[in-house]
Amino acid sequence: MKEVQENNHIDVYRATEADSRIILDLWKGSARWIQSKGINQWNPDQLSMNQVYECFNNGFEFYLARLNEEVVGTLYICWSDPILWEELDNHESGYIHRFAVSRNHTGHGIGKQLIHWAERYIRGKGKNHIRLDCMAENTRLNQYYLDLGYKHVRFLNWSNGWKINLYEKR
Repeated sequence: MKEVQENNHIDVYRATEADSRIILDLWKGSARWIQSKGINQWNPDQLSMNQVYECFNNGFEFYLARLNEEVVGTLYICWSDPILWEELDNHESGYIHRFAVSRNHTGHGIGKQLIHWAERYIRGKGKNHIRLDCMAENTRLNQYYLDLGYKHVRFLNWSNGWKINLYEKR
């Protein structure tokens, strides 16, 4: 068991397309771990550089977290998410997506710091709600978001078999 070291302070910076390989590697590392837990969420074989570029092209804001000059996490923020949030989508919210922490750095409080950084950033943009989602079957991640103060808003059961929980913090 790893010793939790939450005194490791991360630096967060805005990523550019030049960081796409790093982002994809973080996604794939998380996807392999998620799949190893039997959760059908991210499939490493279906994640591609084109998806990263598409997110940049859609104006999503990618951020990378560094610890001692090593990239240890990523997420992106967007300002609308009508596909998941449907009629609840609004301009008072910031949406966190593709949150991933390097599997070599789990248990050190990095994810919590990165989420808290994103919350401050979103609030700093004048938004009243911070929103995110995860697969309903990912019990550990669902509890993680609840422990961070997020409230469950909605359960989605898509025709492709995906079951998704939507969370919000005001």
